[in-house]
Amino acid sequence: MREYRKEKLSLTVIVEERLINAEVTPEEEHHANAHDHTQQPEHAQEAPQNHQEEPAQPPVKRQEEKGQEEAEMTEMDFAALLNEYPYHQPERGELLRGEVLWINKDSILVDVGAKRDAVIPGSDLSRVEESYLANLKVGDAVPVYVLRQEQDEELRVSLRRGLEEEDWIRATELLESQEIVELEVTGHNKGGVLVRYGRLEGFIPNSQIPALKFVRNPEERTRRKEELVGTTLKLKAIEVDRRRRRLVFSAKAAEEALREKRLQELSVGDVVRGRVENVTDFGAFVDLGGVTGLIHVSKLDWQRVEHPGDVLKPGDEVEVLVEKIDRKRERISLNRQAVLPNPWKLLPTLYQPGDLLEGEVTNVVDFGIFVRIPLGIEGLVHNSEIQRPDSQEFRVVQPGDVVLVRITDMDPERERLGLSMRKVTPEEEARWLAQRATAQAESAAAAGSNEPEATAQDEATDEADEAASNEPADAGR
Repeated sequence: MREYRKEKLSLTVIVEERLINAEVTPEEEHHANAHDHTQQPEHAQEAPQNHQEEPAQPPVKRQEEKGQEEAEMTEMDFAALLNEYPYHQPERGELLRGEVLWINKDSILVDVGAKRDAVIPGSDLSRVEESYLANLKVGDAVPVYVLRQEQDEELRVSLRRGLEEEDWIRATELLESQEIVELEVTGHNKGGVLVRYGRLEGFIPNSQIPALKFVRNPEERTRRKEELVGTTLKLKAIEVDRRRRRLVFSAKAAEEALREKRLQELSVGDVVRGRVENVTDFGAFVDLGGVTGLIHVSKLDWQRVEHPGDVLKPGDEVEVLVEKIDRKRERISLNRQAVLPNPWKLLPTLYQPGDLLEGEVTNVVDFGIFVRIPLGIEGLVHNSEIQRPDSQEFRVVQPGDVVLVRITDMDPERERLGLSMRKVTPEEEARWLAQRATAQAESAAAAGSNEPEATAQDEATDEADEAASNEPADAGR
């Protein structure tokens, strides 16, 4: 646009230089003198020689006439040069860039390098977002779309269409580059969901939305699409047709591209964070940012996990170790246990053989009972360490029971822990039961319920009485 203004200025300079540097040739002067003589009246030739000549015109008047002639000549030459200048003739449907010359509430004047400046009418401005117009100022470059150009009529252009055409150009570049963009879902219909790309409306077919992949029920599919409205999706352009005004995106293609990229980024041994997507009987699936990995139930925790839902739920943030990657099959094995503190290493720092511990029975087998201690690891109470020799009744326990045990031996390196119920004295068990009853009563009182408190006290008292009745008569001697 600045080049165009320089061209206009150069035309003016050319005209002025022609006027200043113009010289009269001898032939032109002789022709002019002869013309003057032929125009004199006959009686002027017969006048006596002593007749006085008429006085010459005043210099001021001659200067005024000369200035007027130069002005007329300047306008004629400038107009001629403008007509000769090879201006670009805009055509209907052409996209131009111009410089804003003047802004009014009813129209905007734009210099587009044509013979005439372009006009953006008020009817077009009313369809452009107010935020854009509020920031527009003289000197700004804007895209305009040619609406009409007829002989000797103003050049009418559309700013709205110009901005849209630029969005179509950006969409075409997006398709060519295969870049992933994140767009907001603005609505939905039977065939898919709608998104906004600049000033264009894009479409994502149902088949290109991974969240609808396994949804066959029409009502459920509609509900899922309604939930997507207002959220953002990572997308790739898969079709751009400006003539048919078709702009199609795919969340599926973007997901596949991100998954492939993420698979290449991950390495065995990496410790990464992810979000739990789903929990099944055999483990938990974790989203690692475009790719999903599985934590098997055996790798969820150091302690035995009955069901993955007891440890994790969908939406939980979790830190895991990448244990195995099968890029061809796109499978990743994860380990949560590996990033948790190893309780076997903590065991000797917290407990010693002979310590009393409260634990929960997790399993009953032919050779004994497995009990989980507060640290989360399990120890074995062998059959020979269950029954006290002075007890008259055989002790029966089942999974879920809480018992008092004594540590007999520990081997952190081999992850072995020996426990005993036989070596817990009746006095120790009675005190433990009493403390447990008090704790339960306080908990019930804090909850504002008196009935559970009485029940807990009664149960604890019964257990203490039972433990005392199994004590031999001379145990206290």
